[in-house]
Amino acid sequence: MGQEGSVWPTDNETAIKVFDRERNFNSEVSCYEILRDNQIYEIDGFTIPHLIDSDSELLVVEMTIVAPPFILDFGKAYINRRPDFSESVMEYYEQERAEMFEGNWDLVDSAVSSLEQFGIFYWDARPGNIDCRNHPLAKQND
Repeated sequence: MGQEGSVWPTDNETAIKVFDRERNFNSEVSCYEILRDNQIYEIDGFTIPHLIDSDSELLVVEMTIVAPPFILDFGKAYINRRPDFSESVMEYYEQERAEMFEGNWDLVDSAVSSLEQFGIFYWDARPGNIDCRNHPLAKQND
């Protein structure tokens, strides 16, 4: 169960994600389409799932399953615009993420910044969505 819906593995080594909200579905599909159109399935050493299919009526996507290190869950991303948050909110976000990623925030922040060149402003950086395990530059925290 994700924050925007539910995810189930299939027998085809893919995953099905059913969204609760149309906005999150649209954002996720748009991001995966942008990445696919630019043939981006890895960024800064993080694997990104491939979009297999989507259904806008059912709010369902099918995507490949990836192993760490990965970036996934684009439902809260902003497309072609930065989020309009105050400076204090942004400072809190940075501080909170630095604590969450235990020494790997610079690595994660670099990958998130790399997404911006494609118009994807990723706003859900947390260890469940960006997994640093097995990344060659990650500080491993056991």
